Amino acid sequence: MSTRLSLLLLPLAAIAAGGLPVQAQTFPSQPVHIVVPFPPGGGTDALARAIQDPMQRSLGGTIIIDNKGGGGGNIAHDFVANQPADGHWMVVSANNLPLYPHIVAKLGYDPKTAFVPIGFIAKQESVLVGSADAPWPDLKAIIAAAKAAPGSVQYGTAGLTTPMHLSAEQFAMLNGFKLTHVPFRGTGPLVSDLLGGHIKLGMSSITSVAPQIAAGKLKPYAMASLERSSVAPNIPTFKELGAGDVDGTIVYTLLAPAGTPPAVVAKLNKALNDAVSTPEAKEDLAKRGFVAMGGTPQQLADWLKLQEAIWVPVLQAAGIKPE
Repeated sequence: MSTRLSLLLLPLAAIAAGGLPVQAQTFPSQPVHIVVPFPPGGGTDALARAIQDPMQRSLGGTIIIDNKGGGGGNIAHDFVANQPADGHWMVVSANNLPLYPHIVAKLGYDPKTAFVPIGFIAKQESVLVGSADAPWPDLKAIIAAAKAAPGSVQYGTAGLTTPMHLSAEQFAMLNGFKLTHVPFRGTGPLVSDLLGGHIKLGMSSITSVAPQIAAGKLKPYAMASLERSSVAPNIPTFKELGAGDVDGTIVYTLLAPAGTPPAVVAKLNKALNDAVSTPEAKEDLAKRGFVAMGGTPQQLADWLKLQEAIWVPVLQAAGIKPE
């Protein structure tokens, strides 16, 4: 075991030995808020509510879910970055956090320094879907239409630089055409407009649209993942359809404001791992379309460092610049 990882695990060892630091002994002293960057009704909101009760039981305190949508998640992150660093505020984050400086000209915080990682929650796949009256019978037809009239094919997502947005632009980049992105304030509003036929194409988390696909209300075109989804195993991947390695896997994480005491971080990490690691929790998340994860804060920190190099080329290909 590395020295760095050993140091990370020391607070957990202290807990096991009964030697809790003062901060952890008194925490939580008030309700803990988990801020969701999107409105109710989407996959992120569903996941936060799935872990709410088991985390409460582990922490021995109340957890409140707060929805603060907008800005592709930036509004919620900005809000939490400026909350007290005492463990009573966390934000549900995802793959796109390191990319905010590349899309927001006047960012009120530095994603690399504003937060301390708590841990991984779960992951799930993205899927390209169409409204019931969408004019394209299959993915090949979408590609043909997009190439015939660049920018004419519009698609919606939960917001700018969400994993869904990034994977759709990756699809366009790999296949040599341009799409027009229509950002929504979350997956819930996107699905409503897809069902109403107000927008014909969207990239969504599979959790948010699986019931509508099963009911024939939305058309599935391709799964944005490297393997087929256990939630919808009949939907082929982009790669299977000859459109390249399009990966819109959404990795959900928990972050707290920088400066949150290590002992409190350790307690929150334990509560999160407790909430996602039991057989019952894994089964519950699987039924909701998620694959449980868990892990250490350091593992999350290391993963976050990799995302910028992966996705900045996609932003550049799409012509996305800070605004």
